[in-house]
Amino acid sequence: MLPSAWLCWASLLLLARPGQPCPVGCDCFIREVFCSDEDTTAIPPDIPPHTTDIVFVETSFTTVETRAFCGSPNLTKVVFLNTQLRHFEPDAFGGLPGLEDLEITGSSFSNLSADVFSNLTSLGKLTLNFNVLEALPEGLFHHMDALESLQLQGNRLQILPGRLFQPLMHLKTLNLAQNLLAWLPEDLFHPLAGLQTLRLSNNALSSLPRGVFSSLGGLKELFLDGNALSELPPTVFSQLLRLERLWLQHNALMHLPLPIFSSLGRLAFLSLQGNRLQELPAGLFAHTLGLAGLSLSHNRLETVAEGTFGHLSNLSSLTLSHNAIAHLPADVFRGLGELVTLYLGSNNLTTLHPALFQNLSKLELLSLSRNQLTALPQGIFDTNDNLFNLALHGNPWQCDCHLAYLLSWLRQFTDRLLNIQAYCAGPAYLKGQVLPALKEEQLVCPVTQDSLGFQALGLDDKELGGSWNLAVEARAAQSSCTYSNPEGTVVLACDEAQCRWLSIRLSPRQDLGSPGLRFNASQEWDLRSSCGSVRVTVSLEALAGGP
Repeated sequence: MLPSAWLCWASLLLLARPGQPCPVGCDCFIREVFCSDEDTTAIPPDIPPHTTDIVFVETSFTTVETRAFCGSPNLTKVVFLNTQLRHFEPDAFGGLPGLEDLEITGSSFSNLSADVFSNLTSLGKLTLNFNVLEALPEGLFHHMDALESLQLQGNRLQILPGRLFQPLMHLKTLNLAQNLLAWLPEDLFHPLAGLQTLRLSNNALSSLPRGVFSSLGGLKELFLDGNALSELPPTVFSQLLRLERLWLQHNALMHLPLPIFSSLGRLAFLSLQGNRLQELPAGLFAHTLGLAGLSLSHNRLETVAEGTFGHLSNLSSLTLSHNAIAHLPADVFRGLGELVTLYLGSNNLTTLHPALFQNLSKLELLSLSRNQLTALPQGIFDTNDNLFNLALHGNPWQCDCHLAYLLSWLRQFTDRLLNIQAYCAGPAYLKGQVLPALKEEQLVCPVTQDSLGFQALGLDDKELGGSWNLAVEARAAQSSCTYSNPEGTVVLACDEAQCRWLSIRLSPRQDLGSPGLRFNASQEWDLRSSCGSVRVTVSLEALAGGP
C-alpha cells in the first residue's frame, strides 16, 4: 500500500491542468503552486496568473525584491518554509490587494524595514515564527487594519515599541512565545480591545506592569508560563472579565495576593504548577466559581487549609502532587461534588482522615503514590462508587491487620481497577508482596507486651537461611491469648481456633545470653499467659546445598 502522503501528492498532480505553463522547480495545480527546488534563485516571474496559493519550501534564494509578486494579483496566500531568506526589500509584497495569509517560518532574517508589508490591507493572518528577529520597527503593521492573527513565536525579540500594535484594532490572536522579552511597556496591548488569545510563554519576564492587561476585556486565554515571574500585582487581572484559561506554571511565584483572581468569574482552567508557593491564602478561589481544572503541583505546599476549595463546586480536576503536604484537613475537599480526578502523589502524607474523600461520588481517578502511607483508615472509599483508577505505589505499606479494609476494598472492585502496583514494605515475611495477592489471614498485627519490656519482632526464614518447622502443643489455650517466655524473647498470639502469630527474637539483650538456632536441630520453649501455657518447638533444617 502506498503511503497516504504520496497518494495525496499524486492526486494533486492529476488535478493539474495539462499543458499549463509552470515555473521551473515548481509543481502547479489548479490554483496552487509548490516550489521546493533548491536551485530556485528568485521568485519565479512566470507564476500562472490564476494562482491563489504559493508555497516555497527549502528554496535557496535569499531576497524578496520590491513587488516580487506583482504579476500574480490573485494571490491570497504566500508561504515560505525553511528557506534561506535574509532580506526583504521595501514593499516586497506590493501589488497583492487580496493577500489574506502570509507566512515566513524558519528563515534567517534578523530585522525588517517598516515598509516591507506596505498596503497589505486585506491581510488577516501574518506568521513570522522561528526566525531570528531581534527587533520590530514601530510602523511595521501600519495599514494592516484587517489583521486578526499575528504569530511571532520563536524569535529573539527582547523589547517591543510601545505603539507597535496601535493599528491592529481587530487582532484576535497574538503569539509572542519563545522570545527573550524581559519587560513589557504598560500600554503595549491597549489598542487590542478585541484580543482573545495572548501567548507570552517562555520569555524572560520577571514582573508585569500593573495595567498591562487593563484594556483586554475580551481576552479568553492568557499564557504566562515559562517566565521568571516572582510576584504579581494584585489587580493585574482585574479587567479580564471574560478570561477562561490562565497559564502561570513554571514561574518563580512564592505567594499570591488574595484578590489576584477575584475578577475571574468565568475562569475554567488555572495552572499554577512549578512555582514556589508555600501556602494559599484563605479565600483565594472564592470568586472563581466556574473553575473546572486546577493544577498546583510542583510547589512547596506543606498543607492546604480547610475551605481553600470550598467554592469550587464545578471543579472536575485537582492536582496537588509533588508538594510537601504532610497533612490534609478532613473537610478540605468538601463540596467538590463534580471532582473526577484528584492527584495527591509525591507528597509527605503519613495518614489520611477517614472522611477525606467523603461524598466525592464522581471521583474516578485518585493518585496517592509516593507518599509515606503505611495504611488507610476503615471506610475511606465507601462513598467513591465510581473510583476505578487508584495509584498506591511508592508507599511503605505495612501489611498487617490495619490494611484489612484496603485489601477487602481492592478485592471487591478488582474487576474494574487498573493494575495495582503496590507492595508490602513490612513485616519482613511479607516484604515485596503485591497487595491484591495477599490473603486475609496474612494480615496479622503483633502484640506488644510493654510489661515485658520488649517489642515483638517477626521470625524471618530468609535470615535463617534454611527451612523451619513449627510445632505448638497447647495445654490450656483460651480465646485471644498472648503467650511468652519469662525473658520475652518468644511470643505467640492465639485465638480460640488457631495460633496466628509467632515472634522469636534471635538477638536478645546481652544479659539474657545469645541462644541462637542451629541447623538440623530443634529447640523448645514453654510459654505462659493468664490463659494457661503452651509448648513451642522449632525445628531448623538446612536445605540441600547448605546455607
